[in-house]
Amino acid sequence: MRFIICFLFVGIAGLLHAQSTCSCEPMQEYITKRDFDSTVMHSPINLWKLAKSLDRDKNARCQAFSFQLKAQVQIKNGQFDDAQKSLEREKFILDSIHCKTASYIENYLRMGELLMLKGDYETSIDSYRKTLRTLQKAGNNAMLSRAYIGLAGNYGRLKDKDKIKYYTHLAHPLVITLSDNESKIDLLSQLSSRYYKLFQLEKNKDYLDSALNMVTFANALARKVNYSESYLEIYNLLEDHAYYTRNFRLALNYLDSALLQTDSKFHWKERGAIYGDMSDIYLELKRYDKAYQFADSNLVYAQKTGDPYDVTNALELLYNCAKLSGEYERALVVYEDLSKMKDSVLKIQNARAFSQLEDKYHRVRKEKSDAEYEQDKRLLQQQQQIGNLKWRLILVGSIIFALLTAYVLMVFRQKTIKQKQKRLEIQHRLNRARINPDFIYNALNQLQNEGLNQTSDYKKQIQAFSKLLKQVLDSTHDDFMTLDREIEFLTFYLTLQRERSKNAFNFSFDIDEQLDPSNICLPTMILQPFVESTVLDGFSNLSRIGELTIRFKLKGLNELAIIIDDNGKGLKAIDSSRASEIINDRLYLLNKLHKSSSSYLIREKTGGGVSVEIYIPLITKAYAEELKKEGF
Repeated sequence: MRFIICFLFVGIAGLLHAQSTCSCEPMQEYITKRDFDSTVMHSPINLWKLAKSLDRDKNARCQAFSFQLKAQVQIKNGQFDDAQKSLEREKFILDSIHCKTASYIENYLRMGELLMLKGDYETSIDSYRKTLRTLQKAGNNAMLSRAYIGLAGNYGRLKDKDKIKYYTHLAHPLVITLSDNESKIDLLSQLSSRYYKLFQLEKNKDYLDSALNMVTFANALARKVNYSESYLEIYNLLEDHAYYTRNFRLALNYLDSALLQTDSKFHWKERGAIYGDMSDIYLELKRYDKAYQFADSNLVYAQKTGDPYDVTNALELLYNCAKLSGEYERALVVYEDLSKMKDSVLKIQNARAFSQLEDKYHRVRKEKSDAEYEQDKRLLQQQQQIGNLKWRLILVGSIIFALLTAYVLMVFRQKTIKQKQKRLEIQHRLNRARINPDFIYNALNQLQNEGLNQTSDYKKQIQAFSKLLKQVLDSTHDDFMTLDREIEFLTFYLTLQRERSKNAFNFSFDIDEQLDPSNICLPTMILQPFVESTVLDGFSNLSRIGELTIRFKLKGLNELAIIIDDNGKGLKAIDSSRASEIINDRLYLLNKLHKSSSSYLIREKTGGGVSVEIYIPLITKAYAEELKKEGF
C-alpha cells in the first residue's frame, strides 16, 4: 500500500509540474489588464516591446506568448504571412510542453482573425469553433465575445444570414457587460460592423439602428479612456450610417475626420479606402469631377500599398467616374489598365492557391535557424523529462489497474461461491420437501385399517402407494421429470388421497394436443405442493364434491403454461406458504440457468376455488440433459 501511495504522489507531482510549465505570469498580467481594466495600450510599439522581453524568458510558455504578441503587431501592419508563421511557432511550443486546451485559446482566436483577413473563411471558422466549449465553460465573456464576433464576420463574408444573426445576437449582451477598456471599444466597433452587414443583406432598418448604437457607445467610451487609436475605425463606421441614411454631407464630414487620424507616410491602405468612399459619395451626388479626383487619389494610395486587389478596385472606380462624366477616351485608357490588372489578379490568385498548398507541404521541412534549433533542443529535453514521468504514471496506473482487477475477480469469485451455496441449500430443501411426511403416515394408517378390514381395494392401494414411493425416491436423483411421468406421479398421489377422503373429490388432466408428454420435461416438485394444498385444505370438509383440473398448454413457441383449477374453499382456507416457498426455490434455479423469466400467479376465482398459473420455458428432454450437465 505504501508503494502505491508513493507512486501516486510522484504522479501527482509530475502533473503539477507539467501544468506549471504552461503558466506565464507576465502573460496572465497582460490578459487581465487587457480584458478587465484600461491600463494596456494597444500600440504596436508596446506590444513589440513586451514580445521582446518575453523572448528572453526561460519559461517556454512565456516564449510561446511572445510569438502571439508578434503576430498581433504583424496583423496590424498587414504582414499576414509573417503573422501566420508566428502563430504556428506559438502552437508548436504549446504542443511540445503538452499544455491543456485552455492554453491554446489565444492562439486559436488570433489565427481565426488572421485567416479571415486572408480570405480563408472556412478554416477561420474551424479555428474559432475550437475555442467555444472551453470559453463557455470558463465563463470568459471577453474572449467568448471575440469568438462569436469572429464567427459572425466569417459568415458575413459567406453571406449566411442566419448564422451572422445567430452569432451577432450571442455576442451583443456579452460585449455590453464587459469592463470599460480598449478591448471593449474594439469589440463594440466590430459588433457595429456585423449589424451593418446584416442591414446590407436584409435591408432591415433595425440593424442600422443597432449598428449606430454600438458605434456611438464605442465613440463615447473611446473618448472616456482616451483610446485615440480607435477613432479612425469609429469615424468610418459613423460614415457608414450616414451613407446608408443618404446624409452625404455628414458622411463626408466623418470621412474628413477619419482622414485626420491617418498619417500619409504610413496609413496608405486606410487613406486609400477613405478616398474611395469619398468618390462613391460624390458619384451619388452626381459630382463626377470631384468623384474622379478622389478616385484618382484612391488609385495613388492603392499603388503605394502594392496590393493588386486594391489597385483593381481603384481602377474600376476610376473607370466608372470617367465613363459617367463623359470622358470616354480617359475611360478607355483606364479600362485597358483595368483589364491588365484583372489578369494579374487572376494569376496572383492561382499562384497564391498553389503557394498555400506548397507551403503546407514544405513548411515542416524548412530549415530552422540556430536560435530556433537551440530552443527546440531545450523543448526536446523537457519533452524527454515529461516522457519519463509519463512512463512512471503508466507504471502506477498499471499497478492500480492490477489491484482493481484482482479485487473485482475476488468479489466475483465470492459472489459465485455464494450463488453455488444458495443453490445447494435450495436443492437440499427441495429434496427434503419431496413429499409431506404427514401424508405417508396417514396413508400407512389407512392401509393398516384396510388390511385389517380386508377390503377389495386393499391391493390396489398398496400398489399405488409403492409406485408413489418409488417415484419419490427416484426423483431425488433427477431435477427434471417428463410430463407423462409427472402425470403418472400425480395420478398415484391423487388416487391415494381420494381413497383416503372417501371419494371427496375428482381430478382430471387436460394436455394440449401440440405437446408430446414423453418429450416435454418439468422441474420436479413444481406441481405437487399446490396439489397437496388443494386436497388437504381446499377440499377439507367441503359440502360439495371437489373438482381438480390440471391443464398443460403451449403458449407461443417456447413457453409452457400450467393451470391448476379447483372449486374448493378459496385462498383463506388453504396454506400456500410451503408450496410458494418450494416453487420460488425451483423457479430461482430454473431462471438462473435458463436465463428465463419463469413466474407463477395464485388468484381466487369468482365462483369459488383457487387458480394457480405457472409459466415456465418449454424444456425438451434433450435440453433437460444439457441443463443437468450444467449443474441444475
